[in-house]
Amino acid sequence: MGVAWIERLRSQPASRAIAIAVFWLVVGVVLWSFGVFGLWQHLAVLHAPRSAFLLTLGAMSALLLLRTRMPMLALGVGVVVATLDVLMGASLAVVAILTDLIYAAVKYGSVRGVRILLRIAVAAGIGLAIGIPLVAQSRPDLAVMLFQWALIVLVSGLWGGNVRAERVLTRTELAGRHAAENRELRTRIAHDLHDLVANQIAVAGLHIEAAKLQAAKLQSAGGLAQLTLSLDRATSGTERAHRELRDLISVLTVVDEVAGDGDPSDPVRLAEAFAQLGQMLPAGRAFDWETGAKERLSEALQSAEPTRAKLVLRALQELVANSAKHGEGNVSFRTEVTPDGSTMRVSLENAVPPHPPVRPPGTGLGIGGTRVLLASVGGELESAQAPGGWRATLTVPLHHTEAGRPQ
Repeated sequence: MGVAWIERLRSQPASRAIAIAVFWLVVGVVLWSFGVFGLWQHLAVLHAPRSAFLLTLGAMSALLLLRTRMPMLALGVGVVVATLDVLMGASLAVVAILTDLIYAAVKYGSVRGVRILLRIAVAAGIGLAIGIPLVAQSRPDLAVMLFQWALIVLVSGLWGGNVRAERVLTRTELAGRHAAENRELRTRIAHDLHDLVANQIAVAGLHIEAAKLQAAKLQSAGGLAQLTLSLDRATSGTERAHRELRDLISVLTVVDEVAGDGDPSDPVRLAEAFAQLGQMLPAGRAFDWETGAKERLSEALQSAEPTRAKLVLRALQELVANSAKHGEGNVSFRTEVTPDGSTMRVSLENAVPPHPPVRPPGTGLGIGGTRVLLASVGGELESAQAPGGWRATLTVPLHHTEAGRPQ
């Protein structure tokens, strides 16, 4: 029962904060009842009654309820209350609660908030380093108290900083491990999918061909033509299913390659990516960018999520490769971005020769695989014949939407 209660507190920050606040309130009341207050009574400026320490204790305990939700606010108000407590002589429980608030602010605070705290701490440290030797000459007892407070704040801040760093390191390691396991799982699924389904498709194709050979030997001409037509349709269906299966496996592989290409949070190297796109065209062919199209594309990809931008560049590589393989002349690029910067539309247009040479089927994603790849992030691809050539238009949301899975 006790272990389950502790685990429940770990998963419920609000309940944990209440438990901590109640704990310190009880401890503080017990210490107060035994007269453990007035730590620096000889330096007290405000001579308040004994019950005043209960007021500061109650206020500090209430601030513990905000230690995880609003740690910076709790620390700011806590410093004011603790200062008032110190002016009355200081109580041990209030000092202990302040150390917890400092720890929580460094551990749970935002990056910007922690930076501000660090600057304040550095400035205060410099001030104490200069002021303590000066004060020690006339008020050695005050200098000792200031030095003690410096150690209290330093230890609390270092404790919170160490826990924060460990959390970041653990989160990074877990994210990397999860990504590696996910890639391994997707690869295994792709191989199993091919082994299980492709073999069945191949067996079905063999049986269809065998049936056609047997049908050719039949002498009944009435149903022979219809039987052959049905078998031909079945053959084309199995071949189409096999192609779609390969497209899906290619998409799984491409997503894994993009996800495993360095840190997902690393920015995309656009100059290198554009150079690679240009190198995919044969000699004598180049890109015809519409005025401002390249700049708009660069800005859109820089503002997009890194993984999403990499998937878009991978799709553009497939479209450029398709143009290089089947088209002729330069490739025209056009880029449009919605006014709110949420969606990008890129169009490629390329002339097609009147009699294109017959080439073997490629081993890349292809148009179908690229369409599935873009659909995984909520995008879509439209490709059709254009006057004198071929046009492809991809539309992609630059950030996560309900239509696309988070990347």
